Amino acid sequence: MKKILLIIFTLSIINCENSYEKTSRLIDFVPTNPLLLIKYESAIDHKSDVFHKNFKSITELKPDSILNKFLEKPMLISYHNIGKNSLEYILFTEFENVLELKNEMLEDSINYNGFIIKKIKTNNKSFYFTKKNGVYMQSLNKLLIENSLRNSNHISSDINNEFYKLYQSSSSKISLLINDQLKKHIDISEISDFFSVSDISDWIQFDVNVNPSQLMLNGLAFKKDSIPREINRLNDIDPSVADIIQIVPNNFIEFERRAYNHSQFLINVEKNNTINKLELIKNDSLFYDIFEIGSIILNKDSISTFSFKNKELLNFKIQHSTESSYNYRSTKIHKLSQPLFNSNTANYFYKPIDNTYLTILNDILVLSKNKIAIETMILNFSNESTINNSIKFKEIYSKVPKKSNHLKIYNLEKFNNDFIGKFKVSTDDFPYWINHLLIDDKLIHKTHIIEKTVEKIKSPEVDLLFSFKLKSAIHLEPKIVTNYVTKEKELITQDDLNNLYLISINGELIWRKKLESKIVGEIFQIDLYKNGRLQYVFETEKSLLILDKNGDTVKKLNHKKTSNHGLAVFDYDKINNYRFLIDREGEIEILDDNFKKVRGFNKKNISSQIANLPKHFRIGSKDYLIINTKKRLYITDRRGNIRVKVPESLKVSSKEIFVNKNSFVTIDKSNNFIRISLNGEISKKPLPLGTPYLIAANNNILVTISENILTINESIVELPFGNYTNPKILTSKKQEYISITDRDQNKIYFFDSNSKLISGFPVFGTSSIDFSINGKGEKTITSLGELNEILVYSIN
Repeated sequence: MKKILLIIFTLSIINCENSYEKTSRLIDFVPTNPLLLIKYESAIDHKSDVFHKNFKSITELKPDSILNKFLEKPMLISYHNIGKNSLEYILFTEFENVLELKNEMLEDSINYNGFIIKKIKTNNKSFYFTKKNGVYMQSLNKLLIENSLRNSNHISSDINNEFYKLYQSSSSKISLLINDQLKKHIDISEISDFFSVSDISDWIQFDVNVNPSQLMLNGLAFKKDSIPREINRLNDIDPSVADIIQIVPNNFIEFERRAYNHSQFLINVEKNNTINKLELIKNDSLFYDIFEIGSIILNKDSISTFSFKNKELLNFKIQHSTESSYNYRSTKIHKLSQPLFNSNTANYFYKPIDNTYLTILNDILVLSKNKIAIETMILNFSNESTINNSIKFKEIYSKVPKKSNHLKIYNLEKFNNDFIGKFKVSTDDFPYWINHLLIDDKLIHKTHIIEKTVEKIKSPEVDLLFSFKLKSAIHLEPKIVTNYVTKEKELITQDDLNNLYLISINGELIWRKKLESKIVGEIFQIDLYKNGRLQYVFETEKSLLILDKNGDTVKKLNHKKTSNHGLAVFDYDKINNYRFLIDREGEIEILDDNFKKVRGFNKKNISSQIANLPKHFRIGSKDYLIINTKKRLYITDRRGNIRVKVPESLKVSSKEIFVNKNSFVTIDKSNNFIRISLNGEISKKPLPLGTPYLIAANNNILVTISENILTINESIVELPFGNYTNPKILTSKKQEYISITDRDQNKIYFFDSNSKLISGFPVFGTSSIDFSINGKGEKTITSLGELNEILVYSIN
């Protein structure tokens, strides 16, 4: 069946300029029961190279034997079912349109009712051709040639039938006529909707308009009320503007909507229902207030939607059908004790769903069997991460009429990548497939459009990949780690019941491990055995633990003294020779990669308890250890010897130290910006605000925040007043970003190094973030949502 798809796109690509008035006469030769006809005005093959480049990966029937021996007059190709699930073509064009046959070998010549059928072999493939009344016919199947010669024609019985009217109505250089039985022969699920003609009419005709940035098919069919079809349920229901697009998340898989009027719907289905069932539908009073019925498919869940003109009765029904409710992002979610609807009217359009949970977004009733799906809808809606806020969606959607009776849209980024890849199409460039239907009296207008995103409107968008809820409140903020086997990113975190979780980037739980106590500080990934296999190392309240990628214990060191700040891991020369620095009740303990105590580190120079974890920096060829104690700051070499002398009078104890422009920077207790040079020179600069400052820095970027004033390399950003986390500088592949979270408003801000807020931010989050970029350049951030909830966003 891939042959059929191939021919459709082949002829879509051929776009020539000359027209010809006698195209219609070719239809007289089409044998009975065609399933697909492709008509085009010219057979000039000036774009065959484009076809080969884009579709050679799926071709089985090489187009050379069809396209490379004709001039520019019209051509018609018809497909028929021959044998069991076998489709064969027959081609028609005027005989004078055929170039002289060259390099073809005559294999046979057959006399059939006075006509000579010749069998020709070319390019190791045989086909048959003949001539009748000046028309050339060609096919790989002799039976189709014979059927045409016998005057066994599809339209001979009635030249004015609807099929012929559709054939004559085409106005483009390429057009398709599709029969309602063709879908039975299409085994490619991704395009089955394109061939779903049986729900609409016997035949549908498409004008094909194609260019490098767009494929549009404008279809026309005749509506027949006498034949029961799904589309008749929409009879005399006025088309309307899609309400659903206000709440569809950017990361949807597909969604659809139908305009609805309950009174007219009852008339439309009256003939096909028993009196009892019809009475039940009539008495389902909620439906009288509905003007749109929709559905949304997300990664794991299905959502049903109903748009209401008036919510008074709906609110009453919710109140009396609710078993329990809770608030999520200030929006109420209800768990139902009984169905809202008395009948299964919605099942006329969608498969029955056991809808247990609901909420209302923008006067749209949203139902699902899964409360996580409802929470996902709320989160995307509150983040404004919906398609009506997407520039690229609005640009493409503007190409179809605003009103529709039925609308279905696919997110091609979620399509089968193997299938899309065969056509050399980038889903980044062609993100959506729109299927639009409009009923106009007895005519049905159907449009398919796939269009390239204009480069200038490719703005970043933030999508919620997934949310994941732990068994209990989260103790350790999620950290993005790497699976050394698959190279995929994963998340690791711990809840307050001491469960350690590893979660895939798709939101699937990989494993959960019960630890004996809580993790203190950070989790690190190390290559302990220098073989590329990474382990997790971290400090708990009772031990130092090393786990492999499956969560199994590699090494465990119990300790008697507790760690106040956790673990620091240094790899001085980047050759996996690790030093593990642990704070033991204010004293430093250093272990080598065999977990033996390191001798030779001069602890005598450090005369008070450490206030936060030591840091390591390499500037030039020298190593600097930053050890900040409760009394003073020490800057030493690897062995603990003083490398930069810092006076005790400098009040920066307990403050975090960074390196910026090859010097050490921090903020003292008097709100002075402190810079310490490598030779120990100290400069102080009073900061303008009297409130406490938070600071983050690397060698290129310096960030501070106090009150609502964020400063990035002297560029000032005024934020709403709030309670902000420490700013974080995130670096990957020469790109640098700054993130900060407002804990009062639960908003994550994400800036580039030029202090420009990234499009799509702020988004919802209650903690600081972790960040990564994979090998494809895809950016991911993770944060907390509710107390037990992990949120993972992608930045497109």
